[in-house]
Amino acid sequence: MQQRTPITDQAFIRPATDSNLHWISILMRLAVGSLFLCAAIVKTPMGISGVVGYYSSLLEHSLLPGFLVRIHANVILFLEYGTALWLFSGFRLRAAWIFSGLLLITLAVGMIFASKYDVANDNYIYVLLCAVGLVSSTFDRWALRSRVAL
Repeated sequence: MQQRTPITDQAFIRPATDSNLHWISILMRLAVGSLFLCAAIVKTPMGISGVVGYYSSLLEHSLLPGFLVRIHANVILFLEYGTALWLFSGFRLRAAWIFSGLLLITLAVGMIFASKYDVANDNYIYVLLCAVGLVSSTFDRWALRSRVAL
């Protein structure tokens, strides 16, 4: 038979849980934000044309249409910098986490078509981190709140 936690004990458990979820949210923002920031920094010396060339050669013989690869490659550097700053700022975190997860899924799908399954697997783990960030974001006390909920 399972024992119930007395009401007095529950009053102490909830603030501790909220505090833990706050720190989980902060750690997720730092982890995924730094992932995007470092990915962008590494690509910056190549420039846009270098990134487009790299992705085009990587996905040259894949089933993905070349124009989609070029569009994605043209904007990925800006999206990575922007997403990192968005997560670090804490503004509209729910939307930031959803966007981050979707961006990582596009990168994972590209890696699957490039037959880089290990990289795709890593990206799906990052998507899981985005889901944890999304769930814990409501407890984040360092988030910039928007007046309009998404």
